[in-house]
Amino acid sequence: MRAVFLDADTLGNWQDTEQQKAKVDLSPLVDCFDECKLYGLTSPEQRLERCKDAEVIITNKVVIDRELMDQLPNLKAIQLAATGMNNIDLEAAKEKGIQCFNVADYSTFAVAQLTMQFILNFATRASDHFNLTRQGAWQESRMFTLTDFPTMEVADKTLVLIGYGNIAQKVEQLAEAFGMRVIIANIPGRPMRDNQVPLNNALPQANFVSIHCPLTKETTELVNKDFIDLMKTGSFIINTARGPIINEQHLADALKSGKLAGAGLDVLSVEPPSPDNPLLQEDIPNTYITPHIAWASHEAKIRLIEGMAENMREFKA
Repeated sequence: MRAVFLDADTLGNWQDTEQQKAKVDLSPLVDCFDECKLYGLTSPEQRLERCKDAEVIITNKVVIDRELMDQLPNLKAIQLAATGMNNIDLEAAKEKGIQCFNVADYSTFAVAQLTMQFILNFATRASDHFNLTRQGAWQESRMFTLTDFPTMEVADKTLVLIGYGNIAQKVEQLAEAFGMRVIIANIPGRPMRDNQVPLNNALPQANFVSIHCPLTKETTELVNKDFIDLMKTGSFIINTARGPIINEQHLADALKSGKLAGAGLDVLSVEPPSPDNPLLQEDIPNTYITPHIAWASHEAKIRLIEGMAENMREFKA
């Protein structure tokens, strides 16, 4: 069976390297096939040439749409090097009998861990105090401490979760271990579950809102001015899900006005972002943006590769 991995670089350094600790071992996946061609990255213009003989396409972010599938008569399966499948035309694949696989739950703890990191950083202002020390402010302090930024305890604070899959459930577990109160909000347009609170009732109670839902028509720009207006003044928002769930201009406006006290974001609407993204401007206060790293712990990558390999072994069988 012939396979092609279109964007292996998204998993890290898989080629020969002197930094062996940083190398990603793709052999469990590659060994599933008679032939597996690995490409670091693939542009839209390169897709057809690289996929034309493949029976299996492995992709993280390269788009596999109907137009491409129409030109690939040998294609039998698509394996996502991820959980989210929004870069695949699933309807077209189903019509053509092309099986699509993802890997669920491989990065649950890693994403939950970064979510809690954002929450704790807003509580302790650790990054800001670290920067003061690096700039020499503590060294020049007239006493033993330097508390230029207000801190708080997260115990008894309310965390509202938008989405309640494996990651959100892990966040709930970790947050409760810190003594937080957790509310699960219902997403408008979805059935109400017994453990959920209507979004309009949940948001006014939140000290922190954390996004953990997939990107769908219902959730695109779910976080907009109307959403933010329902939140407490001085509350915080965290997004480790998908960037387009947030209207970035509306969030930037709320941060500048002081309506929201801060934002922790691991995702943006376009990645990599353009320099004119409203959330990347110098006048946006107390905003911490990481470059889509939540999923990428060493342990999570191992689970992802093993999960893809298991999918492919079962597919071949």
